[in-house]
Amino acid sequence: MHATTDIASLSSEEVTTFMRLAGQLRQEVDRALAWGSAEINQRSRRELGSRGLAKTEGYVNPQSLIAALMGSTKADARKIDHLGKSLMDASPVLFPPAAGSTGTDTRDGLPELARPWFAATAESMRAGDISPDRFEALRAGLGEASEVIPADALAAAAERILQLLHPEDSPETVYRDAANARAFLDRAGVAEKERQQLADQEAKVWTDREGMVHLRAIFAPEDGAWFINTLNLVLGPRIGGPRFVHGKAAAAAKTIEDDARSPEQIRASVLVDLLKAGALTDQNAILSQKRPAVQIVVTAAELTRPDGDGIAFVQGTGIPVSMNTVDRLACDTGAVPIVRNSDGSPLDLGREVRLYTRAQRLVIAALQGGCARDGCDAPAAFCEVHHITHWCEGGKTDIDDGILLCRFHHMQLHNQGHRIIRVPGQPYEDSYYWVPSKFGDIEQTPIKLRFRGVAHHNAQATPDPSLRAAAS
Repeated sequence: MHATTDIASLSSEEVTTFMRLAGQLRQEVDRALAWGSAEINQRSRRELGSRGLAKTEGYVNPQSLIAALMGSTKADARKIDHLGKSLMDASPVLFPPAAGSTGTDTRDGLPELARPWFAATAESMRAGDISPDRFEALRAGLGEASEVIPADALAAAAERILQLLHPEDSPETVYRDAANARAFLDRAGVAEKERQQLADQEAKVWTDREGMVHLRAIFAPEDGAWFINTLNLVLGPRIGGPRFVHGKAAAAAKTIEDDARSPEQIRASVLVDLLKAGALTDQNAILSQKRPAVQIVVTAAELTRPDGDGIAFVQGTGIPVSMNTVDRLACDTGAVPIVRNSDGSPLDLGREVRLYTRAQRLVIAALQGGCARDGCDAPAAFCEVHHITHWCEGGKTDIDDGILLCRFHHMQLHNQGHRIIRVPGQPYEDSYYWVPSKFGDIEQTPIKLRFRGVAHHNAQATPDPSLRAAAS
């Protein structure tokens, strides 16, 4: 049966509802396909040989059979096949191993294998509590159990991540949160992964027959963040940077906004200019008034760990780094301590000052990580601090009253009548909600805002409330 609804005849509200319902239907279909894939993999086990389902149907492996049955691309079939294998592993009772293999227990004459750490998560996915994509992202991000990381620790981490899961979290966000949780469980592995990522850096340059030079590069997170931040200093006004600039900065921003070239063309010119400048200047020369930098955020609890194995995060990406990296960057660019409501640190300015100070922005950026609107990945550097109670209505320039919003969502809030509220008595990260205007939602149902700063990273990985307090 094919949908024959004339989409063009629907109102904007009906179109968004249609897409939301279609997305939910797709998740249900993926869930059903995953369980079907699990059964196909079970009936195509290697030990069955030519009697396995895939080979009796004329296919080399289960993945090829799944692709043919679904009429899909190999990439889609691979995704469903991976989900099916995870479900098969998570449910050894439903999908027992071949008769004659060794198991730890038996039921109805069939050996029963120990359930993996993600068995409970698989049941949540089967029940519809988590989408198949998010389940696979969570499983892949936390990885496999080992002698260093037991299965029960991974299961506990998965439970905490699910408790903090935001309805709008993408699979990429779930994977990052899961990978961060594993970093806290395997602290030594963070430094090892840094070394491996640095070793994997590469840049390939080649010339085509027309004489055009091509560049393809892969950077480790730290160098990649520096690379992106450098380009963003120039392209910021064009690709969503803050509006509030003055003097020469305002003139430069206007020039970039009015440039007829595409952002990609401007980016290419900037790279060439940087290479020329680097080749012609002394290494100690100042190339601009504002130096590109990589900002690393670490809580006091992690900074003072006796074994020196604390975990920090690259601001804006949530990528974990070791204390060795923190120490090296502090030697190069210095460190800025962030203390909330400390004597001598005028972070809560009440009605005395209208705009948030640099110190306040550092605190809010560390806590929130970027634009707080769900589904938006704008980094903190591209955001403006919004007073949840407007200044003209008596709002205060205090930390708890400031929310990071990118230029688009900040203008949308003011222009379309949305607002943000804070519910007292709840943990910092759980107390802020976006209230849509009555024109978009008659009932004005509050939507919980999603923070992705260091407080969130620590909360994903440990139930210790002291770490959360240190970051807030």
